[in-house]
Amino acid sequence: MTRPALLILIAGPSAAGKTHFSKELKTSLVQSGIAAVVIGSDDYYREHWTPNSIYGFDTVDAIDRDALIGDVQALLERRLKHRRRYDMSTRAVSWESLKTTCDVVLLEGAYGPQLLMNHLHPDLLIYVSAFLPIRVMRRLRRDVRERERSVPSVLRQMLLNMIPGERRYIHPLQRSADLVISDVPQGLLQAVQRIEVLIRQSQAPAP
Repeated sequence: MTRPALLILIAGPSAAGKTHFSKELKTSLVQSGIAAVVIGSDDYYREHWTPNSIYGFDTVDAIDRDALIGDVQALLERRLKHRRRYDMSTRAVSWESLKTTCDVVLLEGAYGPQLLMNHLHPDLLIYVSAFLPIRVMRRLRRDVRERERSVPSVLRQMLLNMIPGERRYIHPLQRSADLVISDVPQGLLQAVQRIEVLIRQSQAPAP
């Protein structure tokens, strides 16, 4: 019987570097002969969802929980055929073909890892951290350039929605994390070593 892929959750606050770290980790794993695929929680925002009156989009309620859990479960079992995509500008959902199989699923996102913690029992929880001023600059650059938003709207969302949402939903994950990453090169080395051990353990014959 084929063993399911490993599930690695990559959590952390907005603009901490989760997406960058996930891509670098995938590259490092592939170089070590371990096939990996990255799934972004941002692709599981609810289509045309009305923002929460307090947290806006910075809440787990904005994520389509059933779709996320179902797709990750299918990916772990190597039977997911289509990858979900979410357009931040139009708030519309689309799909694209997924033709890869993997040994490791890297699920990254600010909101999403929380929803999987008690359902799919991740093999490793990684928390990516960065100082708030650095994150503010990164988010401004990203949202203005890539999501066509104005500087005032981004700052307003961060102050009114992002920071309160992080305090409630994201910061508690740091206490549960197996690895807390603030330095990418060192964090990559630690993560790859941990995943290699988990791979060996999963491949060991049952007693």
